[in-house]
Amino acid sequence: MENKQTEKSQAELYREERKKRMAKAAKKNSKKSPQLAKAGHIAGKVISILIVIALCLGVLYGCLNFFGVPQKVLRATTINGTKVSVAKYNFYYMFTYLNTYQQSANYDSQNGAGTGLMYTGYDSTKSPMEQEYVGELDGYDNPTWADAFKENALSYIRTYVSYSNLAKKDGITLTDEQKKSIDDQISSWKETAESNDYSLNRFLAKQYGAGVNEKLVREILEEQCLAQNYASKKQESLQDSITSKQIKDELKNNLKDYATFDISAFEVKADVEKLSDDATEEQINAAQKKAKDAAKDKADKLLKSVRNTETALNAAKSIDENASDSTVNLKGTTAGTVTTSFGDKVSNWVFESNRKAGDKAVIENDSGYVVVYLSSLPKTDDVKGVNVRHILVAFPTDDSGNTKTLTDEEKKTYYDNAKKILDEYRKTPTVEKFTELSSKSNEDPGSKDNGGLYENVYPGTMVTEFNDWIFDSARKPGDTDIVETDYGYHVMLFVGSNNLTKSENDAKTALTDKALEDLDKEVTGGSDAKIERSEFAVNWTCKNLEKTITNQYINSAGSN
Repeated sequence: MENKQTEKSQAELYREERKKRMAKAAKKNSKKSPQLAKAGHIAGKVISILIVIALCLGVLYGCLNFFGVPQKVLRATTINGTKVSVAKYNFYYMFTYLNTYQQSANYDSQNGAGTGLMYTGYDSTKSPMEQEYVGELDGYDNPTWADAFKENALSYIRTYVSYSNLAKKDGITLTDEQKKSIDDQISSWKETAESNDYSLNRFLAKQYGAGVNEKLVREILEEQCLAQNYASKKQESLQDSITSKQIKDELKNNLKDYATFDISAFEVKADVEKLSDDATEEQINAAQKKAKDAAKDKADKLLKSVRNTETALNAAKSIDENASDSTVNLKGTTAGTVTTSFGDKVSNWVFESNRKAGDKAVIENDSGYVVVYLSSLPKTDDVKGVNVRHILVAFPTDDSGNTKTLTDEEKKTYYDNAKKILDEYRKTPTVEKFTELSSKSNEDPGSKDNGGLYENVYPGTMVTEFNDWIFDSARKPGDTDIVETDYGYHVMLFVGSNNLTKSENDAKTALTDKALEDLDKEVTGGSDAKIERSEFAVNWTCKNLEKTITNQYINSAGSN
């Protein structure tokens, strides 16, 4: 028998053969060009260097992005030659998002879960990317709220930049109060930042997006104020340019928008009987027709009993115990109100050319039929308004903003303050003096900064005591007095009556608004407007903002 210790295995023979082949290959390679060998060595080094550079660039980009450098440099859009950075776009995107979110969340907090969605269309418990936008958006078939924020940010930029540029061109500047308001807003941000252990710039970037800092928000706030100043100046100019003929033509051609009338109206609903779940379309249609016919018969019978407002109310109560004089007999109502309550067929009936007081009818609407009785024909409101100035010395309020109940003795202090203001004015009875006193002492935020002035005031628009004083038949320009209301004591100065009636003033306002709309279309998107948009930059930053918002929702859900 052969010795197995000296016998080579098949595996060992294979390994020896493999070593020979490798040695032969090494000998052959040693004869190759030294340049090739060197090139291979260099290539290895280059690859190593490129890897290091890539890593460094990644770190550098991360640092630059953290400090918002790309956002400050990249252009999101250009408005008539003015370049707008991605950083400014970020501010407006987050501004629109935060406002919408906060409004919806406030409704939920105050009125219960779901009310925010009901009133705003936005669900504060979901990210904007995962919920459908409730309105229409040009260029989108099924837009999300994220799409809406994307486009609204560009719309804000287009408006503010366009108008502020026009303001600068016209030499319009900021008022001292606007400068102070901007400083106050930045100070408020700074306090919030410090209370959360942030620098102001880091807080702004975290709140409104990368690249947003104090310099940028100051620029944005100044632009907004300049835009507002230009729009206000333009509004005054357009309003002053409207002629009496334009106003008369507007009232004649669009009487339905301005007239008021007295009408009695109530619904007779077509209640469809309950059908089985497997009812056919034919059965459903038949049931609906039957309900409609029954409602029509009932409405016709009720109409016969209607001869005036009293019988109209009685007829309404016979089918609805909750009917009341205020819900049935509508006095001084408008076409818009009637359309909202009963449908446009009813308001159209009122304005037919052959209509006369005392007419009545049964008119079909979506719910069934409406019984209507016209007490008075549509007419314009020919009451002239007045202009008045006042300085409010307000009574104290509680934490909820409600006026506290005071004794006569407690009220005396407030009356004495009002008397002191009135006495000071009477020493120098000029508009300038009243304006000065208003800026110092007026506690009515709606008029404090314009000399306490309210223009175009019509009966019923002010609280009773205020209304009664200014519309006293004996009232004349220059009259002064102290009037007590639930809000406090008002130092009154009657300026005078207007030349325009309420309807004429409403028509003038409508014509002014139309002119402003036309101006806005021309400024922000007309033939002379040159607007360019960088889709790459906008899409890139929107993705980053969406990631930030998504993380906020994830963190919020985790904390709950």
